Amino acid sequence: MLNIFVAILPALLFILLFYLLNKDFVTKRWYILLLLLVIGALGSYVCYRFEMHYGSYFKKIKDCNYLEVLFYAVFGVAIFEEGYKWVVSTIPSIIDKCVDSLSIVTYSVFTSIGFALFENIVYFAIPYGISTSIGRLFTAFPSHICNAIWMGYFLSLFKEKKGPIRYLYLILSIIAPIIVHALYNSFLYGKDATLMNYHIYYYVSLCIVSIILLVITIKKRFRNS
Repeated sequence: MLNIFVAILPALLFILLFYLLNKDFVTKRWYILLLLLVIGALGSYVCYRFEMHYGSYFKKIKDCNYLEVLFYAVFGVAIFEEGYKWVVSTIPSIIDKCVDSLSIVTYSVFTSIGFALFENIVYFAIPYGISTSIGRLFTAFPSHICNAIWMGYFLSLFKEKKGPIRYLYLILSIIAPIIVHALYNSFLYGKDATLMNYHIYYYVSLCIVSIILLVITIKKRFRNS
């Protein structure tokens, strides 16, 4: 039971964080955010099925060089997971006419929280126990949130900008999270010691840049208020 609690804990922490960052919006749109949590969670299972099916078309990881592993990480995993989350996050971001940049990021984050929560419980905490749950508390779960921040950041620019340039940001809102997600996975799949060392540096850099993007978004909120 403790392993389930630890698997749920990061979801509670990030929900609390974004409630504190965007209290009025979360209070007014709680029903949409709850729906995004549920749809995000369902997406974890949907994407798992896609990954199991299409993963069979790729070479076994042990027989791959790094570029082949990266190719698999992009087209066998990240494209499904981030693509699903992008569709779910983009719909309310475009339909809702009263959202600012931070609120769009909040939509993306809540979708990812639901996705990562289901993944944490069903695919890791239950079969592998508390040690895996603890590890993911500090790594995999925050990485999903980082991907969501990148996605929401570019979606917010798409909604703010005028003219053809806005569609570049729309494309980046799906391409950027796919790439950062795939890079995160690519350093881990082969269990290569050197690549796993690179993963540490990459993960720290990803968190730092994601925090910077979030701070930029928050500052924009204050400038426009």
